Amino acid sequence: MKNSQLSVRLYGDAIGVLEQAPHGKMVFSYNDSVSQSLSLGMPLSQQVYHTVECEAFFGGLLPENEEVKKLIGKRYGVSYNNSFALLKAIGHDCAGAISFHEMDEPILPQRLFPLTGEVISEKDLYTHIRALPRHPLFLGLNDLRLSLAGVYDKAAVCLINGEIAIPTAGCPTTHILKPEISTLENIVENEYFCLKIAAHMGLNVPTVEIRHIKDISFLLIERYDRQIHDQQIERIHQEDFCQALGIVSSRKYQNEGGPGFKACFELLENTLRPAIDRNKLASALVFNFLIGNMDAHAKNFSLLHQSASVVQIAPFYDIVCTRAYPEFTNKMAMRIGSQYEENKVLPRHWEQLCKDIQYSYPALKQLIRKQADLILAAVEIEKNQLAQIQHKKPIIDKIILGIEKRITKTIKRFESS
Repeated sequence: MKNSQLSVRLYGDAIGVLEQAPHGKMVFSYNDSVSQSLSLGMPLSQQVYHTVECEAFFGGLLPENEEVKKLIGKRYGVSYNNSFALLKAIGHDCAGAISFHEMDEPILPQRLFPLTGEVISEKDLYTHIRALPRHPLFLGLNDLRLSLAGVYDKAAVCLINGEIAIPTAGCPTTHILKPEISTLENIVENEYFCLKIAAHMGLNVPTVEIRHIKDISFLLIERYDRQIHDQQIERIHQEDFCQALGIVSSRKYQNEGGPGFKACFELLENTLRPAIDRNKLASALVFNFLIGNMDAHAKNFSLLHQSASVVQIAPFYDIVCTRAYPEFTNKMAMRIGSQYEENKVLPRHWEQLCKDIQYSYPALKQLIRKQADLILAAVEIEKNQLAQIQHKKPIIDKIILGIEKRITKTIKRFESS
């Protein structure tokens, strides 16, 4: 029986049991006297949660790339499409404050962890980054057993006195390392540029920097679900919108049955300050549209659970100008009004959206005009900043040109409506 059960822990406390039933599907039940739920999609209850909820939340903690899951499965001798087995293998450090353990593993409630790790040499880091397509998530280094959701190659590391380290002694990771993607020109500079513009405009985004080793560029992104106090790391529980809405990762796009903006804005009614969080999401929605990020699906928005009663929208992440790549679709992950195609969005579609999400249309029009002016000023500032640190790439000019055209077209459509 123990082989088919996992102790699910939040901040190290046993919160419930995840079980693989005889038919192979997952079921979850909370322990008695638990005070904080794992997810808005699985509120505290004596009921047992079955396949749909379990796959949405627990499966949503795993990488989405099938090839990555195959490599993990091969390494640990488990089936790549068995979420339970994968979590058993690599679920010691997941997004937020959740972890998975053997049933008889000692319960060690812990909020703070000493920041400890083994600094990795540039030579070894270069080797490990090059090997990411074959050895995902740096698994196995210092017995590292962690999981990150997402499609592309990445790893989680610690930053100790500015140096990249592999955590030791159960220390949680503090940063996400995202290397170049061979099929996407200058994707590192693209994401860096977009995040810096967002920060310049006042959107809440993680701290990010570009680093180099030989011919490799990579992003180092500070994890917003970790906080460091005097060399002590605190994990903050979080979940993405798909998990909170009970939607499996494979259906994250609205046209495949995933959440739209209406569901996302309604979800924010569960936060501590719904009006503030709704305005933040509206700002991110407009920003993604104007910079050409068509891949802003529900797994790219998250909630932070500071406590059982304090839930708020998380910083925005995975912000990339996808329109800079011809191979990417011009269809948005979530439609505006009834329109999926970015270049066909008219004022009436924005008005439809406002009705759907119960947001003031005049306020949204004002937000679009304000962001248009701010973005046009910010792109020049951030372009010059990139040039100063020797990261001027052709992709930046392509992004800026696209932004200028998109903003001009959008404003003209409002003026003529």
